Amino acid sequence: MPKGLWNLHVDGNWYRWFHRSSADSPSPDAPSILKTVRKILSGNNNFKWGTVPFPTPLHFQLDFVYTVDRDAGYITVTRWRSVDGGLYPRAQRATLTSIRETSLGTLEALLEDVAEVPKYCNQSLSDAHAEVGVQHLLESFGIDPMVPAPLNELQFKVFTDFVLTWRFYLGEISTWERSFSLFSVLAIGLLRIAAWDLEIRNTDYKDITTFSFLPGWKAPTNDVFWFHGYLVVCCSSDEIRTSVSTKTRHFVSRSNGQAVAVHGIAISIRQVVLFEIRNGHMVYSPPIPLVTNDSSIHCSPGFRLLAYVFTSNHWKGSSERWGVPMPTELLEMIIKASAPRPKDLISMAQASMLLEQWYYSSILQVNGINIHQYPLSIPCCGKRHTSDTIGIYCSVCYAWFHTECAYPSSDMSSERIQYICSGCQESRPCAVLESGGIHQAYRAKRDRKGCSVVHDGKATDFHLRPCKPTRHFPDTWHMFGLAAPAPKRADYTIYFSGVFSGLAYGFD
Repeated sequence: MPKGLWNLHVDGNWYRWFHRSSADSPSPDAPSILKTVRKILSGNNNFKWGTVPFPTPLHFQLDFVYTVDRDAGYITVTRWRSVDGGLYPRAQRATLTSIRETSLGTLEALLEDVAEVPKYCNQSLSDAHAEVGVQHLLESFGIDPMVPAPLNELQFKVFTDFVLTWRFYLGEISTWERSFSLFSVLAIGLLRIAAWDLEIRNTDYKDITTFSFLPGWKAPTNDVFWFHGYLVVCCSSDEIRTSVSTKTRHFVSRSNGQAVAVHGIAISIRQVVLFEIRNGHMVYSPPIPLVTNDSSIHCSPGFRLLAYVFTSNHWKGSSERWGVPMPTELLEMIIKASAPRPKDLISMAQASMLLEQWYYSSILQVNGINIHQYPLSIPCCGKRHTSDTIGIYCSVCYAWFHTECAYPSSDMSSERIQYICSGCQESRPCAVLESGGIHQAYRAKRDRKGCSVVHDGKATDFHLRPCKPTRHFPDTWHMFGLAAPAPKRADYTIYFSGVFSGLAYGFD
């Protein structure tokens, strides 16, 4: 049976209602749909609207999504369509005035396609003199990226899982470009994973991760805020060059004559930019892809860079001295005792460079786990060896490579800072995000593997747990005379500010 969902925007507030009637078709070519729209516009309806912070996008469990925007004066209908064997959302629109005045019998006759132009992360900042290399900014930030830590490999896996779980919201580009509340929720989710500022509970999950489940964790209400010592600038459009300059004007003017520089991150979902404000001037890195069509399969260059910025060693950490000598064993006991209380653990890490290094060099919130393979962070051979292993980062994808893998037949050249791995030489990482692109890339490849780990002495995989079919869709299995599979238990769940992130994991 086709399924439809309705979003309503009125007086700045969002509401939604799920079309559950089996008697009426939710298709726009059904006369009942036009009557439903008119009832909504008249305000004379008894539909059970629920309050939501932002509209619900088209989901693979839905056939139609109707968004009635009374504030803007139009209705948008989104449905799936097949293009060259792939499924992409098709958005069509009609004005509310035309609906009130038409003599036609269906909404379908009034709809016109909404054109969308795919946007690529290939633009430079407007002031070429202000653009500098990423390596220059990392050095200025006091960051010295070394061989990826075990936590980095887990972070890259969680990033791809986050993109997969929330792909319909991340792919609803026109919505998060206009709705800061949705943009902010998605952006802070990405930043929390990159900084590992989250809570991992040793419990199964009870929340529904279907189309009705919302990303409901707390998010900043301002588009400029401090996060782990960095000034974060949210840019809901791709005009980062304009947004950063405008939104940080106050910080630039105050930096004149100041010895301390401001280090920042500009994030726009599609891409990320590092910047520095020093003595009345600002310099930027080039835009780097953050969330793209392929991000549910491959970790993006932008997220790798974000993770390194938050978790890598800082040079200034070596000068930190504690007034009271503390044995390493006692310090380790204190940190492990704080692990069940993530807020305490994260606060300790932010208060001390030494504790921060300890926090990011291990995986404290998952007991008894060791990363076995490193395909996302060290794709050359997937092996980490030791922390002092010599290697180099690709200047395009920011993956790490052993020196012997990067230069198997010769010494490292003078161009090592601009090293480009063989994979990026053959095919640059995906840099485009389009509506429905993440879901289509996932459907086309489905080549997702768990994180290879050793848990309690046994080799296993750390897998994302999807929504449980026996709990949410038992009728689907019974309809075909099949027994629903037993749901797999989740051993760990991730929370942002006490709210379920949609990410649950188990061992297989």
